[in-house]
Amino acid sequence: MKKIKLLNIVMVVFLLSMYQNSNAQTVVSSLDAFKTAIANSNQDITLQAGNYNLEDLASGSRVITFSGSNNTITLTNVHIEVPVGSIRESYILVTGNNNIINGGEIEDTYRNGLTEITDFVAYHQDSANLAYGLKGAAVMTVSGTDNLVDGLKLTVRGSHLYGYGSMYGINQYNTFGMNKRCGLLINGPRNTLDHVEVQMRAFGHGIFMQGEADETVIKNSLVEGRVRAYADLYSETDPNSFPFRSDYKLPGTSNTEYDMPFSEDVEPIPTDQVFSLSEDGIRSYTGTGSVTVENCTVKKMRGGIRLYLGNNCSVTNSTAIDCGSTNFNMPSGGTITSSSGNFAYAPLSDFRLGRNNMDIEWTIIPSPHATGPHNLADVQGSGHNIVFHRTDGPIDAEERAIVITGNNSIIINETEYNIVLEAGTSGNVIYSCGGGMVTDNGTNNTVTTFDNCEDIDNVCPKTAALMEAECYDSMSGVQTETCAEGGLNIGYINNDNWVRFEGIDLNGAKSVHARTAGKYDGGTIEVRLGDVAGTLIATIPVSNRGGWQSWGTDSVDIPSFTEGVYDVYFVFKSARSGSIFNINWFSFSEESLSVSSNALLNNLSIFPNPSDKEITVSLNNTGLEISQAKIILYNITGQEVLAVKPQNSKKITLDVSHIKSGVYFLQVSDNFSVITKKVVKL
Repeated sequence: MKKIKLLNIVMVVFLLSMYQNSNAQTVVSSLDAFKTAIANSNQDITLQAGNYNLEDLASGSRVITFSGSNNTITLTNVHIEVPVGSIRESYILVTGNNNIINGGEIEDTYRNGLTEITDFVAYHQDSANLAYGLKGAAVMTVSGTDNLVDGLKLTVRGSHLYGYGSMYGINQYNTFGMNKRCGLLINGPRNTLDHVEVQMRAFGHGIFMQGEADETVIKNSLVEGRVRAYADLYSETDPNSFPFRSDYKLPGTSNTEYDMPFSEDVEPIPTDQVFSLSEDGIRSYTGTGSVTVENCTVKKMRGGIRLYLGNNCSVTNSTAIDCGSTNFNMPSGGTITSSSGNFAYAPLSDFRLGRNNMDIEWTIIPSPHATGPHNLADVQGSGHNIVFHRTDGPIDAEERAIVITGNNSIIINETEYNIVLEAGTSGNVIYSCGGGMVTDNGTNNTVTTFDNCEDIDNVCPKTAALMEAECYDSMSGVQTETCAEGGLNIGYINNDNWVRFEGIDLNGAKSVHARTAGKYDGGTIEVRLGDVAGTLIATIPVSNRGGWQSWGTDSVDIPSFTEGVYDVYFVFKSARSGSIFNINWFSFSEESLSVSSNALLNNLSIFPNPSDKEITVSLNNTGLEISQAKIILYNITGQEVLAVKPQNSKKITLDVSHIKSGVYFLQVSDNFSVITKKVVKL
């Protein structure tokens, strides 16, 4: 009996403990009760499915604030109507932390039942019930930390100058007044939006980051607006129409030129362009931190995915189409992977503010009915790695080019679209394999054309045998520049900068080499596996060679390590500030330095390099036993392409006209030493 009583006591204590450690269950059926519930913490809160109206709440008490923390809030099949004019401030606030908000639909509605506006003149005659904004505020603001908004839909309506985009200015610089209404603002750190849909029918941003926003994640989400042809504006002949009142002219772009009457030299409204009725789809502002965008779509906004004012931003598997000003803008060091866009009304990207060092993989969506004078893309800035693919689709009726104005970028064009290198460009490396022509009006650019896009893999190698430094998969801090040995090298390297190469097979690796140049002592390269702070397998001392383009090879043996396939990080170290050294390439060898004679000696001379027909190999001053020497040319996969024996000659000419364009290894050896150098076949 005592045992049974003891067991019962234990069970009661256990159940009480479980109850105390679990969130309390709260179900409410009114917005008033809901507001009270979400002010508490550690709750599971459900607003019963149904239709609600913000005017159910008393005037002056219509802001719904999620001030509690650690709550799970369920809004499945909940629809909240917000009559335009019923409130003039952000009315959904998430100020608490660690909340999960599931589902729900919040819709701004017009009292007269309108859903899509077609008569914009009449619309602006009713500023109390139709053209009524939130003074620039967003419908929803997330200022707390570590919140997840999952499955929410916002339909945003009501703003002054909706229907005219930003043609008459924005914010305080405007011609006819401005009263914006935005969708969703994030200004707190580590917040996530998942499966969020924002339908913009107002002038304002869809989703945007300001203030303390950092480590923001936006995934599986949609932002969609509406566009309008400028030509339609000429049909507005009502004297109340803004185009009529402005004599169908556009104001200038400086802050002082929006006041009427406009100056005499302003341009008429164009007839061949299209503009968005809203602002940007996903936007970062100055001072915000990292943003990750995954599996998102932005349609018909002024700008699509525009993160150029943020930091450490990445976009993956996302699409931006039919936007009126640009479809993508990224900050320096930003990455775009497996993403697509078109150029129907604006460039795929205009690389705003000339940001640098982006790593981009785009698939161009054909735009056969594109309108306006824009290019396909305007590539400003320097040090980019860009790949252009193309989806299936019709050939575009009007040819538009990818126009390059920046320097020292690697651009692979697998499409039929042409590339134009403008005057003043230099150091760019262009690989074209899709039929697109390349017009080079610059200097010191390298253009290579391929019949087959598969051959391009051979010109930007990323294997254990050879990793061109500028072909990194990701990096921190480095830039590219023209290399005296041909192509590009990475430079402007500071302490703790790094580059990463993905999926490198290190089976059999016994030594590692780096082709370096610099004029300072004390620099090293840490070779790490899996992470920038991962397993350290080698440290390469970097030699002082007296100049930024005085090249030599530094090598070191690799102690025993667990062989396999790794993401390899090369982390650059020095006690000094500022630039420390430059790097052309890295290589792993299956021979230790005792065999390879400190590999890749500098005294082997190869010229011309690059070459399209012949290369000459000079063995003078190499220290090799000429009678025993042999020369072998390998491709980057290690396959032998060409082999000769010098037969006592110290200068040998090789015919390379018959081999494919790309990067190769030329290995010269005797019975005692092995010397290897990179050769580029044009």
